[in-house]
Amino acid sequence: MKRFKPAKSPPAGFTPAMLAACQQLLQQEGVQARLQWNEQEVFASFDGWWLCSGFIPQTRLRDGRCQLLQYAARLRIFGQFGQTLPANWLFAMNYGEAKAVALLKLIRVLHVINHLGRNGRHLPLRIDVDPRICHAYSDRIVDFTARLLDVLEFPASQAPMLLFLDERTAELGLGLVRRYRQHSHRLGLGDFGAGSQDLLRLWRLEPDMLALAPSFMGRAIMYPKVRDQLLALMPQLAEQGFALAVEEIVCDNMLELALKMGADYCSGPLLSERLKRQRSAREVDLSNIAC
Repeated sequence: MKRFKPAKSPPAGFTPAMLAACQQLLQQEGVQARLQWNEQEVFASFDGWWLCSGFIPQTRLRDGRCQLLQYAARLRIFGQFGQTLPANWLFAMNYGEAKAVALLKLIRVLHVINHLGRNGRHLPLRIDVDPRICHAYSDRIVDFTARLLDVLEFPASQAPMLLFLDERTAELGLGLVRRYRQHSHRLGLGDFGAGSQDLLRLWRLEPDMLALAPSFMGRAIMYPKVRDQLLALMPQLAEQGFALAVEEIVCDNMLELALKMGADYCSGPLLSERLKRQRSAREVDLSNIAC
């Protein structure tokens, strides 16, 4: 596959030292995978699949303009013939514990090193932790994450974790919260509104932020009663100190509702496109000044 044709030199933003440090850490952890790179990113092969990282910009809207606040990492999986696969595909392969943990470690390395190389160090990287699809092995890489961040000199405060929990993983979630907080990570609760006991989990976990379930947001656009419930609940939670993220925003109606709820982080195709237009306009302005 052309995308995964290795380049001789690391891409701009990546240094040989950081690549070597991550490869050494993986070897020390017994992860049998070799980091490779092309002209834009670092990637790896695992069990015949190509793994790399995507990043979704999370923004704040002020006076009609998007302010980039942080990035959220996304696993990208490609087959040998270029076919794309859902992020939970590899975890549906019923790997044993050792291989599943090695996979999680490799993904964590790819996300952090690609963020630092492609996006820089000045913006946080949100990492989504989903024990529902990781066979409850997420707790096995908390300390590994701390070592990785230490090797790359990236503060844990710049790497917030978003947890996705349900009734089966609620107790594991409590343990993850305690352990990640010990390492100074900020924490969020993802898919809020999708479960029947989300408010109870909210009070038990006391996260720093909430990410509203996209399905909940979709229902709010379609049904006035759901919309009224959101507009009544979310400002109250904001007053109690919970930051709100609204994701997968695809239209102006969704964005308007997110702003009415007091969303701190907005993301989705609509916002990504606005950011691109702002950057293009800024580049044009700078070129005109140079002329």
